Amino acid sequence: MSTAVATSIHDRRPPQPQPGGRLGAAQAVATVVGMELRQRLRSRGWYVLLGVFFAVVGAVTLGALGLRSLGVAEMEASGLEPELAEQQMRALGRTLFDGVLLFVLTLSLLVSPALAANAISGDRAGGTLAITQVTLLRTGHLMAGKWLAAWIASAAFLAAALPWLAVAAVVGRVSPWAVLVGLVMILVEFGMIAGIGVAVSAIAGRTLFAVVVTYLIVAALTIGTLVAFGLSLQFLQTEVRANDAEFGPMTAEPFTEAELEKMTPEEAEQAWAEWEAAHPELYDGIADRCVGPVTTRTIPDPRRSGWLLAANPYAVLADASPWEAGLLADGTRVDPGPLNLLSVGLRWTQRDPVRDVECLDGELRGLDQSGVPDRQGTWPVWPLGLAMQGVLVAGLVWWGHRRLDTPAGRLPAGTRVA
Repeated sequence: MSTAVATSIHDRRPPQPQPGGRLGAAQAVATVVGMELRQRLRSRGWYVLLGVFFAVVGAVTLGALGLRSLGVAEMEASGLEPELAEQQMRALGRTLFDGVLLFVLTLSLLVSPALAANAISGDRAGGTLAITQVTLLRTGHLMAGKWLAAWIASAAFLAAALPWLAVAAVVGRVSPWAVLVGLVMILVEFGMIAGIGVAVSAIAGRTLFAVVVTYLIVAALTIGTLVAFGLSLQFLQTEVRANDAEFGPMTAEPFTEAELEKMTPEEAEQAWAEWEAAHPELYDGIADRCVGPVTTRTIPDPRRSGWLLAANPYAVLADASPWEAGLLADGTRVDPGPLNLLSVGLRWTQRDPVRDVECLDGELRGLDQSGVPDRQGTWPVWPLGLAMQGVLVAGLVWWGHRRLDTPAGRLPAGTRVA
């Protein structure tokens, strides 16, 4: 009988807990992303911020459209030739789209760090991070989910600006390929900034400190790269022997005041156009002679420090932008837009500075200083920029993973656990 009682008591014992498993990587990351996005969607401030972003981008776009309309009205009033008017219209349109795209990137660089830098430090300050860490989530899954959620949140701002970008692209007659490349590169930059913010959030113990450090890193990428490049030119120089180039001015005015007074404005404009066509050497950007003694001079050599600019988000966006300047299939000449000009300036650092010296060794080389800039003979810089940003993000994520991994051997003083 005692055996039967013991057996029945043994049967009523609760089952022993079994060791827990692990969530799959995709399921774990999706869980974290879902939690993060639900928290943002429940916040009224999130929608207010999106509305403000939409309104600011819209105001800038409408202002740019107004300036473009004024430019078009001036061209129509001046009676430009159809080919020249078409050239100016295309230039204004590309400037409109590039300007709005750069403004969206600027606003996003101001908003994205704040969205990502409190992803983990905010949970730590609220005492919910430790609860998450004792679940089936791995540290890598937690960071990946936070990163992806911050990336999606940043992309929402691009979606808010998308209607205005579409308006700028249609009015500016920008090619769909250029629009697509611009949007993709901004999304990629969002991912980089979100990765930096989440990693710093895992490293830092305080939310405010994480936000400030993230902004400082973004400032280092945008402003710091320019400052570092400018300072490097003071030390990286090369010597050349050259003298001064001189442009020959007109020896006399082609028309007297009395002759101009007898002409109507249209006749005067036509007379000046004929004069310029008959004497192109007076209006080109080519020097006429070399004067002065040949001396040894130092000029900046940007070839050894130009790579510093590659990590700049604006440089990545500009250099990846398709080149749309030059002669089109219909014979229309298009000047480079702001993004193309930024790309030309970036790739200028790859060229030998000696090639731009007009009077090298006292010999006139006939360089056209007013020619349309181009990117011929250079290589793309944006892959290097993305690689540099990727290395920075990878290093910060590795550091953040080590700081966030459990069990922690030692915690900084004042760190909240639960």
